[in-house]
Amino acid sequence: MRQATLRILIPAAILLSATSALALDIKQERVPGGVLEQTWVPGFGVPRTLQAAILSAVDPAYANPSGDHTVGVLTNISPDSGGIALACTDPVSQADYVWEGWFFTGVGDTRRGLVLRADPSNQFQSCYQFVINAGLFQILFRKLVNGAPATLASWTSNTLPAGVPQQNTWHHMKVIAYANSYRCFFDGTELTTTPIVDSSAPLLTGWVGVYNFRFDLGNVAVKFDDLKLSLEGSTAVRRVSWGSLKSRF
Repeated sequence: MRQATLRILIPAAILLSATSALALDIKQERVPGGVLEQTWVPGFGVPRTLQAAILSAVDPAYANPSGDHTVGVLTNISPDSGGIALACTDPVSQADYVWEGWFFTGVGDTRRGLVLRADPSNQFQSCYQFVINAGLFQILFRKLVNGAPATLASWTSNTLPAGVPQQNTWHHMKVIAYANSYRCFFDGTELTTTPIVDSSAPLLTGWVGVYNFRFDLGNVAVKFDDLKLSLEGSTAVRRVSWGSLKSRF
């Protein structure tokens, strides 16, 4: 009887360990050597996409998170053309994923952040966004459907452990998307006490990207760095075969 019990419990223990530890990186954008690693596609019919930049020592963003002084830059278009910029990259057939990266606040003059589950068939005008508003006091998780926005969750940034983000500083944003639920993190702090659940025609697939918008101010350059698409925890285990999982032990 004892031997039979052990045969059942050992695979379960292995699976539990793999679920908690497994993380699979799908793609990333580090702009190594000042060259983009991924193909980026502009959205909203606006010809602005992510561009590579090598920072000079006098740039306020010079001390970037990876320390290589290379970043991606997304510059929004003039107000008479919508004041927007959105750039996305293909998540290579992944639907449930973790999308994260660093952004630079600059002087906090535009809404900026991450885009996920963006629909390439309508120029990414349907998507979710995890963004911080101009002024740096409010963080939002939003849903756009054909360009029409709805806020699904909001937080005031003064509730963060470090308080309101300062101008000209780097900060990290992360979203875990699983089915129709979303968990949001800012500088390692989870903002979602319970996952955000979108039960109204949720967007269940789509590209990932970055965003920069202000309706009355254009040509603002927002810097991003170390963007990463990955699978974590139960999401990763769900997409890995049992044979592949066993080979890790």
